[in-house]
Amino acid sequence: MKQLSPSQLLTTLTDHIKDSAAIVMHQSADPDAVGSAAALANLLTLRSKINVQIFAESLNRSAKNVANAFNLPLATPQNLALHSTIILIDLNNVEQMGTLAPYLPKKDVTTFCIDHHVPHKDLPKLVDFSLYDDEICSTAELVLQIWEASDHSPSPDVATLLACGLVYDSRHFHIATNKTFEHFLSLLHYGADFKRVLNLLSTPLDKSERVARLKAAKRTVVYDEFGLLIAATTIRSYEASASRALIGLGADIAIACAMKKDEVRVSSRCNSAVNRDYGLDLAKDVMEPLGELIGGAGGGHPSAAGANGKASSDHALGLALQLLRKTLKDHHDTSHTTPNSGAVG
Repeated sequence: MKQLSPSQLLTTLTDHIKDSAAIVMHQSADPDAVGSAAALANLLTLRSKINVQIFAESLNRSAKNVANAFNLPLATPQNLALHSTIILIDLNNVEQMGTLAPYLPKKDVTTFCIDHHVPHKDLPKLVDFSLYDDEICSTAELVLQIWEASDHSPSPDVATLLACGLVYDSRHFHIATNKTFEHFLSLLHYGADFKRVLNLLSTPLDKSERVARLKAAKRTVVYDEFGLLIAATTIRSYEASASRALIGLGADIAIACAMKKDEVRVSSRCNSAVNRDYGLDLAKDVMEPLGELIGGAGGGHPSAAGANGKASSDHALGLALQLLRKTLKDHHDTSHTTPNSGAVG
């Protein structure tokens, strides 16, 4: 797998694409994936006049808002095998593709990856060329850099799509860096409509999700360990929403597991102080090894990560807690005073 700069990636893409390309997003694709995919498809079509199709197993609620607002169609899975150039965007392993994985072309294919997560250890087996930067908040910022390496400027609609991704993955700038604001200012310069971005990302919870959050809270066990409140729960669905809700309720770290048919899905969140003060990286330290232990895959960000695989929700949750405790113990600063640990009543 060869790591490229934005300009090199654009040139290499143009050289390898024959008459079509497929852009593939992760399952439950979010606005960062959707905005990045749509903006890249627009550039490739503008630059090379080729047919670009976008694929995803599913979209989350905010991503559906963005896709519908910009009339972004998703291609049927069977069409994936028709393309000789595959571009993985905002994902870095096959497991994140979900049910799309079996439709990947088996031979005579060139695969690219554009992502802001640390590359998964198995990525070199799948990808020929990559562009990544794990010090930025969103894949949208990488796609912006590709646009700026071209001889075209993004339209206001494209800038708005990329702004949706940047704002969403920076948690509305709560985890923004100086680079995040620099990139956002560039998007405003290109005509991004910030009010529209906020409207598209503002998605009131429906009744089923609110019920799921309440049930998750009811089933939660809270552990007071290493000076941190760790909330753990099992649920039938909306595991990402549940883990976010538990952080909002006061947990320092939250883990939620949901069984979906024969697959368990695990979502974890922590506040930024845990990353800073305890050196915790939920993706590297917990979810990536958890994915391997349960026969699946895991990844994400230091403060928001997930895994999926074949295990019961209770077993996956137990393993996640073991990995978390080991990491906190290894990283724990001896200057901290550790209170007696255990479940909180």
